Amino acid sequence: MKTTPKQYAISLYEAVQGAPKAQTDELVENFVKVLRLNNNLSMGPRIIREYQEYDRKQKGISKVKVTSGEKLPATTMNAIMKHFDQQVELEEAVDETLLGGIVLEIDENTLIDGSVKKKLENLKKTINQ
Repeated sequence: MKTTPKQYAISLYEAVQGAPKAQTDELVENFVKVLRLNNNLSMGPRIIREYQEYDRKQKGISKVKVTSGEKLPATTMNAIMKHFDQQVELEEAVDETLLGGIVLEIDENTLIDGSVKKKLENLKKTINQ
């Protein structure tokens, strides 16, 4: 059975939780040796992403990506953060093809598209039906 990056990430996370710094370094070194022995070093970047995602989930932190047509002012970003009951790791992206509004991607799963571009696409579909 092949080990997935997520399985590696969870294993590493569980192994290093609560371990002293010196022991953590040794655990990570041994983890890299296991990856090398299994010819899985190329999974490194995906394992890191999975580790970070798992760590956020364990701490109850949501990752929210806010995409807009231009850079949003800090007051707008703060207002978006206030709408979440839990801790939020906010990432901002600019997509100049958006005519207005914003797109929210929550934990890389939930998508809330409040962009003018999406509204125009939906209107076009409705008219063409």
